[in-house]
Amino acid sequence: MTLDVNKVEVMSVDDLEKIAVDVACFLHQQRAENIRILRVREMLQISSFFILASGRSGRQVRNFGDAVERHLKPLHLPRLGIHGRNDARWFCIDHGEIVLHLFDDEARDLYDLDQLWGHAPKVDVDFKALITSTAQPEENEND
Repeated sequence: MTLDVNKVEVMSVDDLEKIAVDVACFLHQQRAENIRILRVREMLQISSFFILASGRSGRQVRNFGDAVERHLKPLHLPRLGIHGRNDARWFCIDHGEIVLHLFDDEARDLYDLDQLWGHAPKVDVDFKALITSTAQPEENEND
């Protein structure tokens, strides 16, 4: 399979970060736990962001991954690889610039990517503030 470079849209780091935050918020709404976004761009030439999240069971991990794929589909991000879906202890979805790592608790402790990439800058996301701001009705400008 050949990738047509002319058809791949180049996104800015800010756009990629917005997508990563959106995915993290989506995972939070789906009840994923221990969600982290790591900015790995300065350490890797092939990715900008890792998203780490946990589920309580293999079934939940697989469901998170499948739901994120449906959530991202309208963006037409090229998916370079998908690993571990059937095992679902560690489900990795590689979209190149954004790589999603979903784990059950045991696998997250075993592989310990949080420690391995612990020196990577974290993107802070205040899930409570985002949920509150999206849940409040907009004020009517005519009032």
